[in-house]
Amino acid sequence: MYLLGRNIGEFTVTQTGRNGNLEIEAITDVKVNLLFFYQIKYVQNTVYEQGILKYSHVETHKNGKLNSDFWLKLEGNSYLLVSDGDTTVINDSIGYSGSLVYFNEPKGIKKIYKERNAEMMWISALNGHEYIVRDIKGREINRYYYENEILQYAEMRHAVGTIELKRITTNKNND
Repeated sequence: MYLLGRNIGEFTVTQTGRNGNLEIEAITDVKVNLLFFYQIKYVQNTVYEQGILKYSHVETHKNGKLNSDFWLKLEGNSYLLVSDGDTTVINDSIGYSGSLVYFNEPKGIKKIYKERNAEMMWISALNGHEYIVRDIKGREINRYYYENEILQYAEMRHAVGTIELKRITTNKNND
C-alpha cells in the first residue's frame, strides 16, 4: 500500500472455497506518519454461501485500540447489522461485497456492499477490466484494475490522499 509514493503498510487477503461457499479473510495494517503518527489495522472476515453474503465482521483498531466493530448476518430475507452496539436491518440481498474485489472481477455487477463502512455503493465498468466505485452522491471512491479476473492495482481515495494498492504474490511453503 502506497500513499504519496511511500509504502505505508500491507494488505493480506485469503480466499478459500468449497462446494460453492467462500470464506475471505483480509487484514490491513497501515502506519502513517505525516504531521502525526497513527496506525490503523482492519481485520475482516466474510462468508458467502452459494453466491449470497451470509456473514461479515470487521474490526478496526486505531493505535492498538478497538475503534469500530461491524457485524452483518443474514437472518431470513434480511440482514442484521450491528455497528458499535447499534442495530439496523438491511432489506437488500447482497451478492457482491468489498471482500470479493480481490479475486472476483465484478463483471456485470452494479452494487457493492462495503463491509468496512457498512454501506451499499455503485460499481461500474469503465473500459476493459477497469471498474469504478461511487458513493451515494456519485463521487468516485475507488478504482480497480484487473488482469485474468484478479485485482492487480487499485486507487482508493481517502482524506489524506489517494492510496495505491499494488498486487504482489508470495509463495507460501508449508513444509
